[in-house]
Amino acid sequence: MNKFTAFALSMILCACLGCEKKEAVAIKIGNIPITVDEFNDAFEEGRFQYGVELSRRDFLDSYIIRKLILKEAEDLGLDNDPQVLKSLQIFWEQTLLRLALARKINEMTVPMEVTDEEILEFYEAQKNMDYAGKEFSEVKEEIKLLIFRRKQQQALQEWTDELRKRKKITVDYRLLGIQ
Repeated sequence: MNKFTAFALSMILCACLGCEKKEAVAIKIGNIPITVDEFNDAFEEGRFQYGVELSRRDFLDSYIIRKLILKEAEDLGLDNDPQVLKSLQIFWEQTLLRLALARKINEMTVPMEVTDEEILEFYEAQKNMDYAGKEFSEVKEEIKLLIFRRKQQQALQEWTDELRKRKKITVDYRLLGIQ
């Protein structure tokens, strides 16, 4: 490739990269720009309030007020308050925990099956106690769900046991006041 071709290709590439369209600001609150996509995302997440669906205009009004209050809280330094930071950390940890568990449960349960034989065996073992007077057909789905949940719980237990094995854990029970 000669120098002119390389130069021409680099110019075209730079021109194309420079063509990246910046989204127009739909709302500006002080120095806070808000794009259409940002507003639409917020509207989709928050348009149902108090059991009622808000119109876009009503949501816009509450959205602006909320942003104004948040900006005021920042100006007062509340965003650096230790209690706020602690709450954020707790929320962050709970969200990560929920996402990790949901992903793992989905991963484990997709291939998980409950066979008719397992259901019948469980029914036969419990029919004189938990299922007395009930026909197998009446309780089959209930038993299937129960077995599925037990398998799911067992799989989660095995996973957390494996996590424990992979990390060195030391606990000073005395310092924790646990005997």
